[in-house]
Amino acid sequence: MTNANLHSFRVAKLEILAQDTLAPLGDATGFFCEYKDHTFLVTNWHVVSGRNFQTNYPLHHSRALPGALNVHTHITSRAASMEKPPSSTVFQIPLIASDGAACWLQHPLFGTDVDVIAIDVSSQILECDRIFRIDLEAELARDTRLSVMDQAFVTGYPLSATTTPNSLPIYKSGTIASEPGVFDSIPRIYIDGKTKTGMSGSPVMVKRTPHSPIRLNSIHALSNDLDLIGIYSGRERQERSEFEAELGIIWPFKECLVPIIDAYVGAATNMNLGATS
Repeated sequence: MTNANLHSFRVAKLEILAQDTLAPLGDATGFFCEYKDHTFLVTNWHVVSGRNFQTNYPLHHSRALPGALNVHTHITSRAASMEKPPSSTVFQIPLIASDGAACWLQHPLFGTDVDVIAIDVSSQILECDRIFRIDLEAELARDTRLSVMDQAFVTGYPLSATTTPNSLPIYKSGTIASEPGVFDSIPRIYIDGKTKTGMSGSPVMVKRTPHSPIRLNSIHALSNDLDLIGIYSGRERQERSEFEAELGIIWPFKECLVPIIDAYVGAATNMNLGATS
């Protein structure tokens, strides 16, 4: 098995493709997570919608909007073994259904004011059990203690394939710049650090402390010493004051991702119960 940090294999490079033409519109980052027997791809709302989440204005200079994602990621060589090094692969994930509806899930309370989405890929990817995933239930069980001035790591893809040393993400560090447990309205945390285009949708991690022990309940938890704290929004999509202050936004995963997935899983469960009653 490679000596790379396991988390590196859970982060995916996203190639954004236009509706109809599938022309490339840009790059971003995402990651896979598992929750209650479902596998989700997670990234920013502005990545999949092609719009600024604060102004709703199209982001691409042509005003073209996304229709699919090419997801560059890694899979295990065998479903239950880590003996062989992971192999890279590409999945294409549609963003718009045949009826024109969006294929992603948004926050049930805040909607697009939270720049985070999830896509259930459990039935879309045949090799889903071989994808490296963040175990959200394990993350929720940890006592991760986050304080202002802590160091965090935005893990994503700011470099082109010709300049990166390998196919794995880049770890850019930043300092937690706002009180992480105090929110006036919409939950978000500021991070002080220079990140670049392509890192939108990156998972943000902190080094594990003695208070947040790892749970070795699956191959996806082995050899990993990082805790998830949230999802990063690219600085270039922010309000002018945030951009000029060189502050990036972290959407805390407990308040911004888990409600999205919880609402979806709960609705699916109720639907199944209704069908069998």
